[in-house]
Amino acid sequence: MALSLQARALPALAGWSWIAGGFALFRRNPPLMTALTLSYLLVMVFLNVVPLLGPILVAICLPLMSVIVFNGSRLLDERREVSAEALKQGLVPNARTLVQLGFVHLGGSLLVVLIHTLLFPGADAAIAEGDETLFMRTLMQLLPLVLPLILIMWFPPYLIATADLPLGKALFFGAIGVLRNIVPFVVYFAGAALLGVGLPMLLVQALDSDGVSGILRFVLRMALLFVLVPTMAASLYVSFRQVFAQAAPEAAPPAPDAPGPADE
Repeated sequence: MALSLQARALPALAGWSWIAGGFALFRRNPPLMTALTLSYLLVMVFLNVVPLLGPILVAICLPLMSVIVFNGSRLLDERREVSAEALKQGLVPNARTLVQLGFVHLGGSLLVVLIHTLLFPGADAAIAEGDETLFMRTLMQLLPLVLPLILIMWFPPYLIATADLPLGKALFFGAIGVLRNIVPFVVYFAGAALLGVGLPMLLVQALDSDGVSGILRFVLRMALLFVLVPTMAASLYVSFRQVFAQAAPEAAPPAPDAPGPADE
């Protein structure tokens, strides 16, 4: 993939095209995208249960694991053969920079927790008590704090892995890519919320009856896990490609024939 660090400014509907493009990639090889995303989630879960170091390991390893999922999406997009070496492309030579990016993510996560604790004391106790209403309220409180960190981390792992950029340049050009496409990102997150939360809630309410809603909730959870999550994972690659991939040069028009003796 040839890259241009001059990030494109895309129209608003590009945000929805990222989701549609992610689903198109998922459809090309559902087992591969599902396996990659579930492996990513399982690794994050297992790291998180490590005593004391779990959350630190998750933050540090997140860029490394995201590059593997990105490479899987790129292989599907370019219709290349999937192999372990291809999935690790750009990972080994840039591992140090990706780990440094992981520490940036860790610092940002700690800052988010600190700000949330100062603004909303007692929220962690509410989560520990298992109160679902308070838990959802806490998530809504965290969302505006976490979203900037998500956007900061959106493009840098892939700029590092594909363009061998140092940490500072990856963060800078990644931020430019996000700032030039704020409106598409709004559309993207709105579409993700609609597919992941809005439509499932509407379906459950519309078909709420004895025995049906429980089965429906199970089916929807499976659809989210095995279809929507891989689709959204592939959509990150699509967004990167549309913003940073260099367009193929257009073929030059053929040169006019030189006039022959008969034309003079």
